[in-house]
Amino acid sequence: MALSALSAGNALWGTMEEVDTTVTGGRIDFTVRSLLNKLTIVQNQVGYVQFNILSFDELLKTAARCKKPLTRDEIAFIESIFYGDPRKYGFFGERTVPQLTVVTPKKDVVYVDKTGHFLMKGAATEKYAQIKRLIGPDLVLTSGVRLPVKQLLLFVKKMANSGGDLRLASNSIAPPGFTFHSVGDFDIGKVGLGQYNFTEKFQETDVFKKLYDGGYIAIRYTANNLFGVRYEPWHIKVTGGFETA
Repeated sequence: MALSALSAGNALWGTMEEVDTTVTGGRIDFTVRSLLNKLTIVQNQVGYVQFNILSFDELLKTAARCKKPLTRDEIAFIESIFYGDPRKYGFFGERTVPQLTVVTPKKDVVYVDKTGHFLMKGAATEKYAQIKRLIGPDLVLTSGVRLPVKQLLLFVKKMANSGGDLRLASNSIAPPGFTFHSVGDFDIGKVGLGQYNFTEKFQETDVFKKLYDGGYIAIRYTANNLFGVRYEPWHIKVTGGFETA
């Protein structure tokens, strides 16, 4: 049976009444799949690139314009994921975004040409520029800034593909509100490696070895970390937070 957890509410760690969100059947399963469909429609409407930095209010407005407004159940489910306590289903990472309606001004991000992704201005762009100069054309940015709406899409999609098991989903994708992609971290890969950039095969590449062995990068989620997250050698730690080394 999939884990059921999550608390709806407005407290950072879910102090409101716990609700049953087993997502393997019934109303919640329908809500997840309906929400996934609507999020995908909105992403197609605004474009893959802009969806990365779409705010929650913009999501609601765009969904309504597409004649796919979010229902009360869907919004309640989103709030339960965002504001609930993920420790209940095995995710022990740190909260990075306090409010679902957070807006990141476009002046605070930089689009990286031919990648489909943004980076936060400052430490993230400086770090990426450094390692890009070192590696050259073999380095690719595979994921950058992801605000809660984009993280929600990835998380809900992983939930659907995991049979509704929240522990399995959060092992691969942090719940919205808990990803460091929202505040500076980014993912890298080797050109030509494709989806294997998101597997441990990436650590076997010359790109990873040169960067890691040379001390140019720090990994957010190391092997056997304590946060309930798989090992991610491609996830570059930029901002602060829990030490994982």
